[in-house]
Amino acid sequence: MKKLLSIFFLLTLSVILVGCASSNAENKKVRIGYQKNGTTLLLKSNGELESRLKELGYSVEWSEFNTGSSILEALNSGAIDFANASDAPSMMALSKGMNFKYIAGEDSSPQMEGILVKNDGSIQSIEQLKGKKIAYNKASISEYLLVTALATVNLTLDDVESVILSPADANIAFENGDVDAWVIWDPYMTVSESKGNQILTTAEGIVEHRSFYYSSDKFIESNKDAVVAYVEELSKVGEAIDTDSSEAAEILEENTGIAADIWVTSLARRSSVASYLDEGAQADLQRLNEDLYDIGLTSNLVENLENHIWKP
Repeated sequence: MKKLLSIFFLLTLSVILVGCASSNAENKKVRIGYQKNGTTLLLKSNGELESRLKELGYSVEWSEFNTGSSILEALNSGAIDFANASDAPSMMALSKGMNFKYIAGEDSSPQMEGILVKNDGSIQSIEQLKGKKIAYNKASISEYLLVTALATVNLTLDDVESVILSPADANIAFENGDVDAWVIWDPYMTVSESKGNQILTTAEGIVEHRSFYYSSDKFIESNKDAVVAYVEELSKVGEAIDTDSSEAAEILEENTGIAADIWVTSLARRSSVASYLDEGAQADLQRLNEDLYDIGLTSNLVENLENHIWKP
């Protein structure tokens, strides 16, 4: 009888332990912060990432953000596990003491941002921005582009009238003629161009423009399988967009209200394929680190930048 009771106890304990393990696996959650772009929206829409992570025992929670700085703050605070943002906000965040890792990135796409002016011939060169009202988002790729573009003609921010506005408010101000120029990224730039406004210059030949994906040390350490799955699914989606952007453009239209043809133009200005960081991406980040410090957009150099780059 004692032997039978012992066997029963062991079987019962095994069932309980298996049940607990299953419950714990099912309770693992991946919290993804995203901005509305083709890659992340198509990834969210097609469900492939959720299916793959479910097999690994994870559920997925998506949270939308409007700016790179806000999504990186959420990542730094532990509110999310994955984030995507462009290069300049990430370096500014690291210089302020935030902590996260670059896990993947896309190729440089400088044609995705630029300086917009009215198509009336009043401003035809960067030199003619002197004394003009220029709208841009503070601590962003826009400010980096503006400062660097002005420096190419020996001008500084002191030579223009800065108008610090969010993209939505800057759009209104620009269309109403309250500012003379607007430094902005896509899709805003392509939308404004479609209304007859002129791109004075893109970032090409002035600064690099890269989009990166990020996670935290804590999450990576315990969830490498989820990180690998995320990067691999991002890459698959990016390849699909680069091959044919029509599906992504339609999804973007549904989510943003911006016409699909605008998105097709915007997506053609970039490569959407994400991959682990190669030497070129790392070199661009180090150059950005030094540039932002040299022109005063950061007060500290990010030391040991390589420690913030994940190497799977």
